[in-house]
Amino acid sequence: MVITPSVMLIAAVNVLPALLGFYTSLRAMFFFQDKGFVGLQNYLALLADPATWAAIGRSLAFTFGALAVALPLATGVALVVRSLGTRGQMLLTMLLVPWAMSPIVVALIWKWILAPPPGGLLAAILMFLGVGPASLLSAPDTAFATVIGVAVWRTFAFAAIVLVAGLAQIPDDLYRAAAVDGLSRGEAFRRITLPLLMPSVLIVVSILTISYFNEIQVIIGLTNGGPLEATTTLAFRLYQVGFVEIDQGRGNAIAVLMFLINLLLLVAYIRVLGERRTGDA
Repeated sequence: MVITPSVMLIAAVNVLPALLGFYTSLRAMFFFQDKGFVGLQNYLALLADPATWAAIGRSLAFTFGALAVALPLATGVALVVRSLGTRGQMLLTMLLVPWAMSPIVVALIWKWILAPPPGGLLAAILMFLGVGPASLLSAPDTAFATVIGVAVWRTFAFAAIVLVAGLAQIPDDLYRAAAVDGLSRGEAFRRITLPLLMPSVLIVVSILTISYFNEIQVIIGLTNGGPLEATTTLAFRLYQVGFVEIDQGRGNAIAVLMFLINLLLLVAYIRVLGERRTGDA
């Protein structure tokens, strides 16, 4: 009986909107006018659209590309913070500033930094150093990589916090025993740190996957899906269809599709990382 208010709050905030979204995805609804039940027609139209598959591919590339940078970076920062003690905690606190900021504010700051000459800070620095001006947000390849970089810059410190907490749970006696056995630092990391840190890694990978796959504010603030749709991910397609075109039926169908992809990725992580931990143990 004590948990009833909490359960009701969770249902009101999460479950009911999700059910309403799924219900809306089965209907033709434009500009808040319900034109009737259409079944799976919205889903079939999405899956038949090449733009949807292109957006899914970009979302997956964005997610795994960002993870490939953020996870090693966060692990390295966590190890440094752990070794520095109190000074490391101060360093981590400073690194947390981007994560505490609004994503759209982060995007606008970086858009000013990366603006083409003569206005951008990066362009001004490069010109001062005698290097040709760079416009990273104008070319499709560099724009996609730049958006990934900004997303990683905003989130890696949060991942480092989780990993620092995971490192704190590893007994120091294990490292002393490893030193007595003659293990190098690399071998100790591979045989002790990494297996025991795997639950924290699973948490980090899961949270960052949801964050990166659903990233929209940084993309809107930096590129608005361009140039040439190079940064038009599935989340941005949801924004376009649901909030610009005001097509609630297809928009909610995209949202359900995103939920299913996120769910599949999380299940895969649990299976792979869970087996990795069991095998190392």
